[in-house]
Amino acid sequence: MDAIPLIRARYLQAFAAAVERTGVRPQRLLEAVKIPVGILENPDALHPAQQLFDFAGHAARVTGRADIGLVAGRTKLDDHGAFGNRVSGAPTLHQALETFCSEALKEYSRAFFWIERRGDDIWFCREKIDGQSDGRQQIELYLVELMLQTVGQVTGPGWQPGELWLQSTDERVLRDFEPLAQLNVRFGCPILAIPIPRKLMSKSLPRNGRQGSRVTGGSGKQAPPKPPAADFVGSLRQVIETYLPSRHAKIEAAAEAAGMSVRSLQRRLASEGLTFSQLVDEVRLEMAVPQLRDPDIRLTDIAFGLGYSDPAHFTRAFGRWAGVSPSEYRAHQLVS
Repeated sequence: MDAIPLIRARYLQAFAAAVERTGVRPQRLLEAVKIPVGILENPDALHPAQQLFDFAGHAARVTGRADIGLVAGRTKLDDHGAFGNRVSGAPTLHQALETFCSEALKEYSRAFFWIERRGDDIWFCREKIDGQSDGRQQIELYLVELMLQTVGQVTGPGWQPGELWLQSTDERVLRDFEPLAQLNVRFGCPILAIPIPRKLMSKSLPRNGRQGSRVTGGSGKQAPPKPPAADFVGSLRQVIETYLPSRHAKIEAAAEAAGMSVRSLQRRLASEGLTFSQLVDEVRLEMAVPQLRDPDIRLTDIAFGLGYSDPAHFTRAFGRWAGVSPSEYRAHQLVS
C-alpha cells in the first residue's frame, strides 16, 4: 500500500487563521472534520493531507467565502518554515523556482511542481490536485497566491502573469475575486500553471530575503524537519507522532487517517509483523529518548507530550522498553 499522503500543519494553520478573520471560531470547524486542535501548535508537524482538504472545503461553506484559499494563501513566504527560507534564500528567481519544486515534496508528499520552457516563457506548473472538488479548489487558490508571491520577490507584489491556468471549473464564482479578476484565467485546465518571462529568471532575489535563511543541523541552528515518509508504516508512524501530544493516537483515528477500516489497518500492520499498540510504543520510545537526554525537559512534560494521562504510566512503559526508569536512563546519559 502507498504511503499516507502527509502535509505540514502550517497550511492548516493558515486556513484556520483565515477562518478566524471571518469571525468564525476555527476550533468548531476542526472538530467538525475530526482534526485534533493540538495539531495547530506545531507548524512542522505532519498530518494526513485529506484533513486539510476537508477543513478547507468545510471552511469555504461555513464562512460563505469561496475565496478562503486566496485569503489563507496570503501567508508570507518567510512564514513557511524551512521551505520558505530556502526558496527566499536562493540567489536568483530561476534557482528559487527550482528550490520551490524540489522542496515542496518535503511540505506535502504529493506536491509535484516543475518548471519548463515554452518559447519566451518559463512555465511554473503544479500537477493535478487530488481530492474533493470544494477542498481541492481552495488548496489550488492557496497555491496561486504562493506561486505569485515567489515570483513577486523579484518583480514586486504588483506583477501579473500573462495567463493563469486553473484546474478549478467554477468560473462564475471565482472570476471576480482578487487577484483572479485582474488575470487572464483559463478554467478547467489539467494543471495549475503560470508563464513567467525568461528575462526574469536571472534576476537576483533581495539580499535581505537571503540573510539567515539557511536551516541546518549545525551548532546554534535548527535541524530541518523530517520529510514525509515514502512507505505506509513510516507515514503512519509520523501520523502517530503528530497525534500523541493531543492524545488522539487511537487506532480508529489512525485508520481514518489512512483511509481504511480498523480491521484493514490491523491486517496491513500484521503483514509487517506489527500491531497498532506496538507501533505506538515504538514511536513513543523514539520520541522519549532524545528528550531524556535534555536535562531541561521535565519528565512529567515528556510523559504528557507522549500522550500519557499519568506520568507513572510513562515510567512503567519506559521500564519495559529500556529495562531502567526514565530518571535512571537520564542520569546514565548525563554521566556518560
